[in-house]
Amino acid sequence: MLTVTIRRIALAACLALTVAVPAQAELDVDALLELVKKGQARDNQAFNERIQRFKAEKAEQEKLLQQAKDQRQALEEESAEKEQQFADNEAAITEAQERLHQRLGSLKELFGVLQQVAGDSKSVFEGSVISAELPGREAFLTDLIKKAGSSSTLPSMEELERLWFEMQREITYSGRVSRFEAEVVLPSGDSRKQTVVRVGNFNVVSGGKYLDYDSELDKLVELASQPGGRYTGPISKLEEADGGLVDFWIDPARGQLLNIMGQSATLGERIDQGGVVGYVILVLACVGILLALFRMIMLSMESVRINRQMASDTPAEDNALGRVMKVYQHSKDADIETLELHMAEAISTEIPKLTRGINWIKIISVVAPLLGLLGTVTGMIDVFETMALFGTGDPKLMAGGISQALITTVLGLVAAIPCVFLHTMTNNRSRALIMILEERATGILARKAEQTGKA
Repeated sequence: MLTVTIRRIALAACLALTVAVPAQAELDVDALLELVKKGQARDNQAFNERIQRFKAEKAEQEKLLQQAKDQRQALEEESAEKEQQFADNEAAITEAQERLHQRLGSLKELFGVLQQVAGDSKSVFEGSVISAELPGREAFLTDLIKKAGSSSTLPSMEELERLWFEMQREITYSGRVSRFEAEVVLPSGDSRKQTVVRVGNFNVVSGGKYLDYDSELDKLVELASQPGGRYTGPISKLEEADGGLVDFWIDPARGQLLNIMGQSATLGERIDQGGVVGYVILVLACVGILLALFRMIMLSMESVRINRQMASDTPAEDNALGRVMKVYQHSKDADIETLELHMAEAISTEIPKLTRGINWIKIISVVAPLLGLLGTVTGMIDVFETMALFGTGDPKLMAGGISQALITTVLGLVAAIPCVFLHTMTNNRSRALIMILEERATGILARKAEQTGKA
């Protein structure tokens, strides 16, 4: 069939060639037939070669397919064997675990208690300042907790003894004051090695400052805000001491109280919170106190001079009593009424000198609390404006604003209390001197009246 088709194609090609080139010379028909035969033979040979190659490859593919089937069969047999082995192992493991649970018995409860104790000890060690001197204890406790909670690996006797040793060492070190080298993180973020002093498990100090133990960094950190000088003063004595008893402040809360005290405002910060009104109150307080002290000194000196004049009959110009007595000497020949008027005039002249500036102290003692109330009212206005803008969701914001508003009231009372006290003292002192002048003048007039009556 294929040969016939080829012949037809060759014949059609020849006819097409004959039609296409009618003008050319006549072709040799026998030569053309010979060419067609050769082409047919060549095509038959290529076709036969392809058939042979396909048969050879088919046999090879069937061979590979059979090998794959044999390999799959072997793998299926091996998988079945492995599955059976896995099932046997699972059964053996379950049986072994059951035997282990039966043999452990009360030891499981013991390991449960051990795990709990190790966990509690780890939490204590992580927050203890002793860990700064004895690092690495938490890693051992972490491994011990894992072993105590695992049924496959049990803690050894050495690990149990070390747990007891670490607990005992924590108790022992908590009663010691020790000095050692440690890495300290400064508030600037820099870190340096320096000598520190640990007081039990309460505080760590270095360079006159309190330190805090950071369990995450496993380092000592210098407090950014130190408490007042009253609490940091004894640190230098503790660092220099070689033994004996030293007065020192400790924080039983292990640093929490120190942080709170460090965050509390100092006296200067409190005064700054008072603002302009607070500074005005302080200025008035200083003026009132200085004025009162000055008047107290002047009245005391005047009292000394008057007492000295009372012991002498010769009037002196350096004191009020002497000047009043001098008026009497100049007018002693006058009648009683005239002399009384002269004496009253002399006393009236001396009273302003003795009471000078005292009323200003009283005014300051009254104005200072009023200024403090003014500052508080304006501060509360600011607080309510803040509440109107941001709401009342943050109590710290309101508490901080109210605290600042009340500072001026405190400053006003602080200024008023000493001013009231000093005003009372200076006023009493001046009134006492005025009473001496009036008593002396009355005595002089009485003696003058007696002399006139006898005459």
